[in-house]
Amino acid sequence: MLKFRQVGWNGIRLTVPSAWETHIGGHNHLIFEADFSPLLEIRWKKSAKGKNPKSRSIEKQIKRTTTTLREVNLPSEWSFLEEKYYTTCFGKSELAFSTGICVCRECQSLLIFQLSHKEKNSAPLLRKCLQSLSCHHSTDEPEFWSLQDFQLTLPPAYSLIDYSFTPGLTRISFRTRRTVLHIGKLGPADARLKGQTLEEILRSLAGTPDLKVQFGENKKSCAGYQAPTIGKQIALRFKRDKPFVRAEIHHDSTNNRLLAIVLESLRPIPPEICQSIWNNYEIIQA
Repeated sequence: MLKFRQVGWNGIRLTVPSAWETHIGGHNHLIFEADFSPLLEIRWKKSAKGKNPKSRSIEKQIKRTTTTLREVNLPSEWSFLEEKYYTTCFGKSELAFSTGICVCRECQSLLIFQLSHKEKNSAPLLRKCLQSLSCHHSTDEPEFWSLQDFQLTLPPAYSLIDYSFTPGLTRISFRTRRTVLHIGKLGPADARLKGQTLEEILRSLAGTPDLKVQFGENKKSCAGYQAPTIGKQIALRFKRDKPFVRAEIHHDSTNNRLLAIVLESLRPIPPEICQSIWNNYEIIQA
């Protein structure tokens, strides 16, 4: 039986087959592949409050840059898109529908998706994925992030600023008004721990050699903090470093991963903030 998983990235959620590879094309760009071939590509832009996105200008750009595409009627089997979006679709002569431009009826977000040349064979599956597509939620609802083998929910106050997906290390950074949050996933854990201790890895990730570290009871986790004196705070601010730091790392031996978070702030960081993030950050089974 085909397994599915939920993907979440910067305000977008949808359910896709677990076997599909998800690639990040940018802050607002997802690419889904199977057997090294792209199947679905989605780009989006959140609407400024009270303003409609300029979807017509996007249509003109598509027509100018891709002369083989022409505007076509939305096929009846894709009519579910009209329930949530104002939709314009484009296609080629041999493929009735390959590109869609959608404007959310509720939040006015602009979404552009492209289906690959395999659409004829994969149409039911692609429709199932796009039926699950969501581009908005209530302002007080946590933001859902899930890629690769992890998932995370954060308060909506955290906005994406940077990310890096390299072999053995995933890092995603967020910002609030006064705080920067770094989420890390390292693996394989056994190989990492042969070269460094858990404490050394945490200090390296935090970039703070003076981090005061304490181990958990099972020795599979450790947490540290930096709360400098007033003089040291001033010196750190001159360097544009945030003086207050809280960091924590856990060894997930079941999945052979290290999960870490690092919080940096201009003001003292309550420990319950770290605990709240940990309660919503985990490895998920494929």
